[in-house]
Amino acid sequence: MNNPLFSELVSDFDINLNIKSIASYGTGHINDTFLVSTLPEDAPDYILQRKNHKIFKDVEGMMKNIVITTDHIRNKLEKAGVSEVNRKVMTYIPAKDGKMYVNDKDGNFWTLFLFIADCVVVENIQKPDQAYSAARAFGHFQEQLSDLPGDLLIETIPNFHNGLSRLKDFQTAISNDAAGRVSDNQWLIKSILDRGNEMTSIQRGLNDKTLPLRITHNDTKINNILFDQDNNTLCIIDLDTVMPGSALYDFGDAIRTLGNTAPEDEPDLSKITFNKPIYEAFAKGYLSEAKSFLIQAEIDNLAFSCRYMAWEQGMRFLCDFLNGDTYYKTDYQGHNLVRAKAQIRYLEVLEENRSVMEEIVRESCLN
Repeated sequence: MNNPLFSELVSDFDINLNIKSIASYGTGHINDTFLVSTLPEDAPDYILQRKNHKIFKDVEGMMKNIVITTDHIRNKLEKAGVSEVNRKVMTYIPAKDGKMYVNDKDGNFWTLFLFIADCVVVENIQKPDQAYSAARAFGHFQEQLSDLPGDLLIETIPNFHNGLSRLKDFQTAISNDAAGRVSDNQWLIKSILDRGNEMTSIQRGLNDKTLPLRITHNDTKINNILFDQDNNTLCIIDLDTVMPGSALYDFGDAIRTLGNTAPEDEPDLSKITFNKPIYEAFAKGYLSEAKSFLIQAEIDNLAFSCRYMAWEQGMRFLCDFLNGDTYYKTDYQGHNLVRAKAQIRYLEVLEENRSVMEEIVRESCLN
């Protein structure tokens, strides 16, 4: 399709394109994404994307984050003489007015970036070698940004992984009991509150600076990595959530999903077990890149970060359930409760495997 509105939006960016077509692209649930195909046939194509400003309330700040991080990586690649730099880091196009976005008549925010062709996206990790490759990619991404101070960036989503803030929200939900669901879920509430002091240790470490503030991706899914046709990593994409945080968040959140043998909303808790081969491969891949810049306090907390992320997500699911299901999309009555129970069961599984996970980290640091 060639919607005149889209063509007009593209014309507001500081680039001259001979547009062949503009068509919907991908399956994202947050932003609206379109592939801008150009002529001649061998000319590069582009992605036009509407940023969801209901979720990302400071689009200008978010785009500054993206430009700071991509410019930093690009400079490093160019200084190292790396070939095909535009395939190794995302390239955003500024608007003619100098901003990194264009507003339409309805106030929506649109961005334009170079489409990286001839690449492969993997939707789900099935084998340990995929976990190893994904972990190396995210570890390398953090390594590239490890000399860039985290406080140069804004928080795209304030307090996104702040355990102290999340716990306060949870306690407020309990007090308000908006949906009248507190009394029937006391055991689950207690299991979260009883772990509160331990689980908020990462945020306390960031607050007292015993843990460094770093630039983190915050969405460490394998489909946010582009691979070439030979299965080599090209670059990390989907940078909307790149912001200050702890390196532990990226590691822990990856294992929250990859290390679980069941989906995050599995109702049969007996199916939730620890995927040791995937965890081991991910730890080895990540540390092969990240051990060069991580401090000992971060390494010591890598295994713990997996438990933290399961606790945080379980608490967020239960918080939304207690509030009457106002945040997460649900497929059926009680879906958030099922999710919360599954996350807390996975947390228990990780606690049972604590010593194994910590030993794998220690061994991975020696390789």
